[in-house]
Amino acid sequence: MKNSPIFLRSVWLAVVLALGAACFAQQRTDQREVVTFQVEGLTSATRDELTRDLAQANDVRMVFACVPAGIIVLEGRNGQSRTQVEDRTRSLLSSRASNLRARTVDQSLAQAENACEQARNR
Repeated sequence: MKNSPIFLRSVWLAVVLALGAACFAQQRTDQREVVTFQVEGLTSATRDELTRDLAQANDVRMVFACVPAGIIVLEGRNGQSRTQVEDRTRSLLSSRASNLRARTVDQSLAQAENACEQARNR
């Protein structure tokens, strides 16, 4: 009977450690690739069509778009790599309009939002 509190504390500690490990493992798998594109000639119609196409396939999600700055930020789903996100986006953009030129840029979401704000203030 004297060992009962020690046993209960050991069980409690094991449960806490197991839950902590499960939460950490979940956090690690939620990392998604984010790619920012600078698209010359981006229109709101093209942005809307791209959003619809991406929603149907459910492999890439548009996180942010700014037509005045020609910026779109995309996020891979279901373990999509950066290259897969880029290839998928390029193929959809080229099928929409041949005159669109898209290039990847090294911008975070915050930097893309800032660039959009600057483009709107011009």
